[in-house]
Amino acid sequence: MMTSVLAIALQDTNQPLLRPLPIAAADVLHNVDAPPRLVAHLRAVHDVAGQLLDWIAGRDLDLGISPEAVLFGAATHDIGKTLHPAELSAAGSQHEEAGRELLMAQGVDSVMARFAATHAAWTTDEAGMEDLLVSLADKIWKNKRVPELEDLVVARLAAASGRPVWEEFLDLDSVLARIGDQADERLAFQMSYPTVGSGRLPPDLPDALTTWFAKNGAGLRTRGISAELRHSPEDGRLKNSSWLTVEAGDRVTRITVWNSGEAELDFVDLGSGDHRPVHRDLRTEQELQALLVSVLDWIDPGTKG
Repeated sequence: MMTSVLAIALQDTNQPLLRPLPIAAADVLHNVDAPPRLVAHLRAVHDVAGQLLDWIAGRDLDLGISPEAVLFGAATHDIGKTLHPAELSAAGSQHEEAGRELLMAQGVDSVMARFAATHAAWTTDEAGMEDLLVSLADKIWKNKRVPELEDLVVARLAAASGRPVWEEFLDLDSVLARIGDQADERLAFQMSYPTVGSGRLPPDLPDALTTWFAKNGAGLRTRGISAELRHSPEDGRLKNSSWLTVEAGDRVTRITVWNSGEAELDFVDLGSGDHRPVHRDLRTEQELQALLVSVLDWIDPGTKG
């Protein structure tokens, strides 16, 4: 099976249901070979922007905005991270102006390209209501509340509606809380894609983990290691996962693998209270097996995988 920027951008999703990106945005992301996780992030933010626009449309407010511009901006705002991939997993601002330039190099006009630079600069003179909505969607997708940004949005809403600021604040707060309730599902969707590559997917790692557990589970129990394997629901989602929890004494580790090739581990020492999360991008079953050996060595240095 081949990964595809266009597939991530346009395919149907389940848990959460996310509207597809605009074709023009998907084409640009495809042309620059955007990383899978970036495309998934843009898909999540774009859906939140759509929900905000739906709410505004239902109120029949004249805010002087173009919904198409807001949606395109949300769908491309972080495209500069294609050139600065380190900022996919760490804070940084190099992607902002780089994103604007990259979009314009792809033939996108400056008005539509500006969101790549303004999504993190909502207090500048350049930031209008369209820019504020993209910035707000980029925060609320993961349920992050930024009072300064929300106050700017509320002021624009109050000016358009003629209602008191406090009334607009209460209405917006209710909408943001509702949208924020799905943050965990959106984050899981984003994290199910790797940060690098768009070529062939690795072997089905959830299946490989299941096979490994069937072969080794009984042996672990004879060594005094508690082990439990669980799977994500078989509900048609394209990204599936399995997670194995192993425990011995005060030490517990959970390893979660996705068929995207990613693995997330949590090492917990109940005695000391230490917690160490670890991320890995896996490409082969052999890498998974080596990772499992390291997990068992930490749980019990005398155990062999």
